[in-house]
Order: sequence, then C-alpha cells, then structure tokens
Amino acid sequence: MFMMRRETSLSDKRITVRRDGEERVIEAPVGAGFLSLLKMHGFPLVCCNGKGTCGRCRILFEGQRALLPVAADRIAFSAEELRQGYRLACMHRVQGDCTVRVEFVESRAVEAVTTHGGGIRDGSAGAAKCSSAANGGMPGRSAEYLIAVDLGTTTVAMQAVAADSLRELKRGGRLRILGEYSCMNPQRRWGSDVISRLQAAERGEAGELAEAVRDVLEEGVEQLCGELGGRPESIWLAGNTSMEHLLMELDTRTLGRYPFTPVCLQEMCLPGRQGKDGVSGQEIRLLPGISAFVGADITAGLLACGFAECEDGECRLFIDLGTNGEMAIGRGDRLICTAAAAGPAFEGGAGVNVPGTDMIALLAEMLEGGVIDETGLLKEPFFDTGWQKGELRITQQDIRGLQMAKAAVCAGVELLMEAMGTDASRIDKVFLAGGFGYFLDVEKAAWIGLFPPQLAGRVTAVGNTSLLGACLYGGEESLREKAEAMCRRAEVLNLAELPGFEQKYLERLNF
Repeated sequence: MFMMRRETSLSDKRITVRRDGEERVIEAPVGAGFLSLLKMHGFPLVCCNGKGTCGRCRILFEGQRALLPVAADRIAFSAEELRQGYRLACMHRVQGDCTVRVEFVESRAVEAVTTHGGGIRDGSAGAAKCSSAANGGMPGRSAEYLIAVDLGTTTVAMQAVAADSLRELKRGGRLRILGEYSCMNPQRRWGSDVISRLQAAERGEAGELAEAVRDVLEEGVEQLCGELGGRPESIWLAGNTSMEHLLMELDTRTLGRYPFTPVCLQEMCLPGRQGKDGVSGQEIRLLPGISAFVGADITAGLLACGFAECEDGECRLFIDLGTNGEMAIGRGDRLICTAAAAGPAFEGGAGVNVPGTDMIALLAEMLEGGVIDETGLLKEPFFDTGWQKGELRITQQDIRGLQMAKAAVCAGVELLMEAMGTDASRIDKVFLAGGFGYFLDVEKAAWIGLFPPQLAGRVTAVGNTSLLGACLYGGEESLREKAEAMCRRAEVLNLAELPGFEQKYLERLNF
C-alpha cells in the first residue's frame, strides 16, 4: 500500500483514494473540496475547475453511503450510476472518513488544424503544405520568411511562410509553408475554459500563465529557426482577446465580468526574452481585436476571407466555432460581429469524449433512427443508461449540451442577418472557420439546426484562417491598414442584451 501523510489535527478526516490498483491515504479537514484535494495530491485533471459542467471529475464512493447527489451529479450520471455512488469531485466536500475511487475522464488530445483551405481570397485556392526539405533545401538553409502564430484556448499552432510566396498569393499563386509547430496550450492545467484562467490570474497567477505560453512560443520559434537555418523577418500572433491579455499580463479583471471591457484592442508588441547567452529573443507582434469576445483571431479570419476588402456588394457570413461561436456578417463597408457561448459541446461530451463533429453526425443518426425525438429526449430504454455505439455512450447531458450550443449559434446567425437587413436566401457565401468547421459534415449540421438549412449549399470550410490572416497581416502593410480600419468600423452585438434573442434561442433548441 502506498501511503501519503502530513501533520494532522484531531479534526482531520481520513480519505482513502484508489486508482489503477494503487491506494493512497490523505488526511484532510472537514469542508475540503474533493477536486482540489485530489489535484493537490497528484491527480491532475484538465476540467472546468469547479463549475460542474464538463463531467470529467468522476469519483466513486466505495464501501459506504455516498454523499447526497446535487443537480450537477444528476445531469452527469445515469440513475444507476448515482445509486452505485458516482459523484462529481468538484461538487462535494469532505464530511467524514471515506474511500473513493478516482475515475477522472482525461481530456481528449486535440490536434491543431493548420490547413487553410481554398477559396478564402481571390487566388488563394489552398495553401501548399511542404516541409523545409520539400522546398528545395535541407536543415540549415536560410530563407526569408515570417512566422504566424494561432494562440488558441486549446492549442497553439505556428507556421513559417516564405515571404516571396505572400507576394505570389496576390497574383494567384500559393503560399509556401516551410515548417510547422503545434502543441496543446499549456494553460489548460489552470482549466480548459477561459473563465478558469481569468480567475487564476485574479488569484495572482498571471505571471505563471504568461510564462507557460511564452515558453512554448519560444520553443516553437527555436525549432522552426533550427530547421530553416535563420531567423524570421517577423512573428505575428493572433489569439482571442483573453489569450492575448493573459500573454501580455494585462489586467483581466474587467474581461470576466460585465461590461466585459478589454484593456487594449490595438496591435501590441511582446518583447523577446533575454536568453542565457545574453542575446534577446525576437519580438512578437499581436494582431488587433474587435471586442472582448471577438478577438484578433477573428480579425485574422475576416482578413483571410476578404472582409477587409468587401467591395463587390456580396453578403458574406463568417462562423468560427469553438468554446465560443464567433460570427460576423459583412456587405460593402458594413461589418457586424457577435459571439455566442458554446461551452465544451463542440469538443464532445465528457461521457463520449469524442470530437464535436462526430457528436453531430451521431445525433443526426439518432434522429433518423428514432433514438431521440425532435426535443432531444432519449427514448426508452436509453433514457437512464444512454445510447451506446461501440465504445461510445451518449447521455442526455451530452445531447442537452449540444442543443444549447447549436441553439445559441443559430439564433446568433439569424440576429446578425436581421441586423444587416437580409435573410438566408440573400447570403452569397458562408465561411466556416477553425478545426471544428474543417471536419464538419455541413448537411448534418444544417439538419440538426446548427445554422439555417438554406445556407448549407453555400458553406465553405476554410480551416485555420487565424494562421492565414496573421500571415497576410504581417506580410503586407496595406493589409494591416485595412484590417485596422475593419476593426474600427465593426459593429458588435451583445446577444444577451438583444430583444428577441431569448425567444429565438428557445425556438432553436429543438432538432
């Protein structure tokens, strides 16, 4: 038996923790939260950090009566699992001696999508992907290039792009990608969502959050420089407003509470750190954002999709789906943006732990097979135990989470069209951005109501427009000026304050 002890008082309780055949004994005071206690003693978990929404911090009380379930437990577990003693660690505190088995659901490894597909701008019919060797050189070859960075909540992606190919792109050529680097965002250990990280910054951990990202940025730049044999001309980074604020160690207190006011939305410069050899690293330029919820990653995406140069009278819609669903509609000089909270639904539920794109396909199958009705209700005999396909199990919680996310996005799209004075029949192009959009089955997404079905035939999956937009912004000064002007003229809708949003949201909950 593996024991862990500390100096205790008579009031401490004895918590026996079991996992994977090992056993530990932890002594803790009454009132200690189980999740914090377990993480403190060597059971790490990327989760929602106490909100009860992700369902990943599963524990099973063994050998005694479990603590009474709360509302979050009843959503996360079936009736049978509740009877067995399953609970969410983040929802419960130590009351007495007990034995718990840790059954945390590890977050799924996410591969950063770096591809940016065809049809994004005139003459950009796909970015030519190739390694440094495939571009006619071996490691050690020097080339004029810039580095683009997509700093996401979940992943960090980088591309080294040949500078001359940016000029060729304007003439109908292709980008030449000399190298790539990607990894999970190390800030995930503070929580998988932005709010958890903003709260950590408020607790005094802002420096650690910033350093964690700066370390991986430095690692990525050094790897690319080593492959290409020279320093880049410049480095350009696009991220959402919270990610950029955390990187720059700006005050984030006003981002997490109404009226959600950012400190800065302008282009910023992150100075290079001084290395052990006394030589300073290269500075990183951060693209400007539009609002607290429509950040520089969307500025980059809109630039990549031609919204900064929308002079042809076409009406274009941009949708980037992730933890938040950012959307924009543009026609002529007018641009309207908004964002809808999606939560973890598009990343897959805790029970199934699969990508949200697969979740949408499975829900479409369940609808067609009569496993769920149009309200999303699982029919018998699946209501208590969930619906099983192979090793995957979809619960009522997973279905409800996706329903709420897709209803918010669809309502947001409809309100954007209303604000522009148009409807789905008059939208010329729809750009679906991001890794989620790149792998999405558009017809099935329209069928379950992720966006108005009339738009399905006009949707183009454009991949990582944040990287492409950062390349364009960094490669041409005239585009920087146009992007900055686009940010200034953008109108921002707050969905929560719009009359009619709640009604549209409720109407779009059904499949």
